[in-house]
Amino acid sequence: MGPLVILLVFLTLLILSNAINKVFPRLPIPFLQILFGIILGYFLIDRQFEFNTELFLALIIGPLVFREAEEADVSSILQHWKIILYLIFPGIFATTFVLGSLLAQQMPLLPFAACIAVGAALGPTDLIAFSSLAQRFRFSSKSANILQGEGLLNDASGLVTFQVAILAWSSGAFSLAHAGGNLLLQMLGGALVGIVTALLNRWVHNILMRFQAVDVAGELLLELGLPLLTFFLAEEFHVSGIIAVVVAGILKASRFRRINPLEAEVFETTEIVWKALTFMLNGSVFLLFGIEMVFLVDPILTSPVYDTVLLLGLCLALTALLFGIRYVMLRIFYTLQVFFKKEKGEQDLLILTFAGVKGTVSIATILLLPQELKEEYPVLLFLVAGVTILSFLTGLLVLPNLAEPNREEADHLMEIAILTDVMKQLESELYQSQSKTSLYLVLDNYNDRLVNLTIAQEGKTIQEEWTDLMLLILSVENDGLEQAYEDDQISERAYFAYQRYLRAMERRINRSVVSKLTYVLLVVWRVLRLLLHEILTLGASSRQWMHHQNLRLTQDDEDDLAMLYLENTEVIVDALADLQGVYTDSLIQFVQDWRIRETAIIGDGGFVNRVLLREQAYRSKEMLKAYYLERKAIFDYENDGHISSQEANILRSQVNQLESFALKDATPSLRLVRMRRK
Repeated sequence: MGPLVILLVFLTLLILSNAINKVFPRLPIPFLQILFGIILGYFLIDRQFEFNTELFLALIIGPLVFREAEEADVSSILQHWKIILYLIFPGIFATTFVLGSLLAQQMPLLPFAACIAVGAALGPTDLIAFSSLAQRFRFSSKSANILQGEGLLNDASGLVTFQVAILAWSSGAFSLAHAGGNLLLQMLGGALVGIVTALLNRWVHNILMRFQAVDVAGELLLELGLPLLTFFLAEEFHVSGIIAVVVAGILKASRFRRINPLEAEVFETTEIVWKALTFMLNGSVFLLFGIEMVFLVDPILTSPVYDTVLLLGLCLALTALLFGIRYVMLRIFYTLQVFFKKEKGEQDLLILTFAGVKGTVSIATILLLPQELKEEYPVLLFLVAGVTILSFLTGLLVLPNLAEPNREEADHLMEIAILTDVMKQLESELYQSQSKTSLYLVLDNYNDRLVNLTIAQEGKTIQEEWTDLMLLILSVENDGLEQAYEDDQISERAYFAYQRYLRAMERRINRSVVSKLTYVLLVVWRVLRLLLHEILTLGASSRQWMHHQNLRLTQDDEDDLAMLYLENTEVIVDALADLQGVYTDSLIQFVQDWRIRETAIIGDGGFVNRVLLREQAYRSKEMLKAYYLERKAIFDYENDGHISSQEANILRSQVNQLESFALKDATPSLRLVRMRRK
C-alpha cells in the first residue's frame, strides 16, 4: 500500500471518526481512532508496514508538543513547579524501578536492564493522550496546569532513563553519575537548541518585516517550520528534541505582536491552520497507536511459545501497579505539603492519578530498541503496548466518575437581549428604508439567530421537544409537498425548490437530542419518495438540469409555493394545537407564532427568496449596519455591567467572524443562479 493510499485512508478514517463522534457524542474520538487503527492494522498485517520512530517523533509529536507549549499558560504552570519536578524526576524513576522489578520477578529469564527499559518506556505521562482526555473532561485549573507541565517536560527524563537502561543492557555497565550527567545534558542542550531556533525564527521575521517581504503565507511557513527545524537540530546534537520544541513554542508565543492588519490576519489564519493540523496529527497518533497494537500484540497472541493468559494478566498487574505507584507518590507529596487535608483534595489527587495515562510515545520509545533486541525479546513490545492501551482505557473509564464532562453551560440571555435590541432598531428603520428587501433579509437572519439561541438557552427537555416538533413539521411539509404534486398543484420546478427547503430544514435539526433512528427513518423516507418521484417522472428534473431547460421559477411557481406553504401551515398549526398538554404549552405557542410569523412574509413580498431559499444579505449596507449596531449594543451592555469583559470579547469575536464571512463574495451555486434569474 503506497504512501498516498495510506494518507487517503487516514484522512477518511479521521473524517469518519469525527462524524461518528458528532452523531454519538458518548463515543470518544480517540477510542474510535484506535479502533479504526486496529482494524486497519489487520488489513496491513500481511503487508510491509514500518513504523519509523524518529520520523514519528519529529513530524507528529514534535509539532503537537510545540503547539501545546505555545498555548500553555506558563506562568500558571510555574506556580506548581515543585510537584511537576517531583513527578518528572522521582516519580518517573520510582515508576521505572518498581515496574521493572515486578517484571523481572515475574519473568526471570528477561535481563533486569530490559525490564527497566520497559518501566522507563511506561514512566512518562503522555501529553497527547492527556490532551485528548482534557477535551472531554473539565479539570480544575490546578490539575490541568500540573498535568500539562508534567506532560511537556517528562519525556526527556523517560527517554534518558530508557537509553541508560539500553546501554546497561548492551554493555553490562551502569554509572549513576553518567546517567545523571546525560539527563542534565539532554535537558539543558535541548533548551539551548530551542532558544537558538526561536531567536533565529524571530530574527528572520524581523528581517522580512524590515524589507516588507512578508505575507500571511510566509509567516505561516515560519510558524510551521519552527518545530520541525528545532526537533531535527536537537536530534543532530543528540539532545532532547521534546525539550527543544517546548522551549521554542514558549518563546514563540511570547513574541511581541503589533496591532496591524497583517498580524491580525496571520493570527487568525494560524489559529485555523493549527486547529485543523492538530486534529489531523492527533488523529494520526491514535490511528498509528491502533495499527502498532496489532503489529506488536498479534505475533505474541498467535505464538504457541508464550502463555497468553499469563501475559495478559501481567499487563493488567503492571497497569494497576502503574496507577498505584503514581497515587502513592502523589499522596506522599501532598501529605508533606499538608495541602490535601481538605476534603476536595482527595478528588484532585485521584484525577491527577488517573489522568497520568500513557500513549503512543511509550510505544515509540520501546521501538527505539535495537533491531536485534526487538527480535530476541518481542514480549517487551507486547507488554508496553498492552499496558499503554489499558492505561488509556482506564483513564477513559475512570475519569468520567471523577471529573465533570467538558460541556459549555448554555447562558445566552444577554446575547438574546442584545440581538433583540438590534432587531428593534432595524425594525424602526423599516418604513423609512429605501432597500426594504435587504433589510427584511437582515431581519430574517437575526430572527433565525434569535430562535436558535432561545432554544439553546432552554433545558434539554425543551430542546428535545423542539426537535420533535421540527420533525413533525418536516413530516407534514413532506406529505403536503407530495400531495400537491400528485394533485398537479405545483410544477416540477416548484417541487424541487421546495425539496431544497426541506433539506435545509433537516440540516437545522439538532441531531444530538433526537432519536437517531427517528431522524434517519424520516430522512430516508423523504429521500426514497424523492427517488420514486424521479423514477415515475422518468428523470424529468435530471433532464432539465442537463439541458438547462425551464430552470427558472415563474411567478406562477412562486404563487403556488406560497399557497402550498399556507396550506401546510394550516395543517401544522392544527396539529400543534392537538399536542397541547403533550408538550410544553409555552413551546407549542412559540412554534405556532414562529410559523405564523414566517407565513406573514407572504404579504410583505419576496417569500420564496426569504423563506424557501433563505437568501442572505451578505455584503449589503443593511447587513453591515446591523453588525455595527450589534457591536454598539455589546459595548453598552459591557459598559453598564450586564456582561463581563471576557463575555463581551467573545461576542465581539463572533460578530467579527460573521462580518468577515458576509464580506466575502458568497457566490451561490450555478443551479440557484439560474433559478433566481429574472
